[in-house]
Amino acid sequence: MIPVVLTGLLIGFLSASQLWPRPSRAEGIARLFVEYCLPHHHGKDMRPKAMAEFVAERSDLAETRWIDNETASYLSLKADKCGINTIHPFAISREDAEELLNLVEAIVQESFPELPFDPKATMGPNSISKGWMQGSSFSPDRWGVFFWAFPDWGESSGSTLFLASPRLKTDLGAN
Repeated sequence: MIPVVLTGLLIGFLSASQLWPRPSRAEGIARLFVEYCLPHHHGKDMRPKAMAEFVAERSDLAETRWIDNETASYLSLKADKCGINTIHPFAISREDAEELLNLVEAIVQESFPELPFDPKATMGPNSISKGWMQGSSFSPDRWGVFFWAFPDWGESSGSTLFLASPRLKTDLGAN
């Protein structure tokens, strides 16, 4: 009877893994970007959802950073930026970085078709990087999506995916 039960359990686990495959790490990070960064960009306060789902690693007035155990990454929310980072020893692999770049390209095309590819938004030949930015450099109007992964840098390995929103303008001449 025990061999029959064990065989049944094994078949059940194998079937479940085929019916409900676990998403790749790149898919998990892309999901975080869609579920947190896109609503954050559109003005929704994502801190309550993050507090309910993740453990706060650091919190201060300027930024809160949460740990997502599923993707081994950090989610950070600032007033005008949402970012997802990985760091050594949990940096994403080259394969995950390439997959994530493809996923981010599709997200940008669907969610921000007005954002042009910015050929200057690259971090050099030893990285996997691409950016879609709008507005002149260093201006409050500059915003966009940027992905940078450096998986082969040993203890400096890591990645950054962020969505920077246009900064709020303040009228400095107002009394």
